[in-house]
Amino acid sequence: MRLLTSRFGEINFSAREIITFSEGILGLENLTRYLIIKPPESKPLLWLQSLDDPQAALPVIRPEMIVPDYPVELSDDLKRELEIKKGDQIEIFCIVHLEKDWKASTVNLLTPVVVNHSSCKAKQVIQDKKPYTSRHNLLELLTKAKG
Repeated sequence: MRLLTSRFGEINFSAREIITFSEGILGLENLTRYLIIKPPESKPLLWLQSLDDPQAALPVIRPEMIVPDYPVELSDDLKRELEIKKGDQIEIFCIVHLEKDWKASTVNLLTPVVVNHSSCKAKQVIQDKKPYTSRHNLLELLTKAKG
């Protein structure tokens, strides 16, 4: 399959690469099908490229890149919804808000995205009772993580 995107040009992909959000992402609830794009020039960022709107692509980062001990609780309800079984490949991503001035870019640590690659299902989850917000300075976290 092929998708012509505004950011990455034409992308070739297979049906197995499509990640589906049953409820969409906050603010983009009507967009439910995505690809994870890993352009080398964007490291450490990856992108959630919407298949429903080729203009929509969200930068994301693996939280362990910026907060090494970042906890995500996988509730029993979430495990059922994403069909998580022992041995499944699970990835966690946090959405990044890029600013024109890179130093002002932020990352949302409050509502990470959980992806089960085995079932191709994903969900954005709200972390209750955690010390995180939706706007942490990305540059500060990257600098601190490199220590």
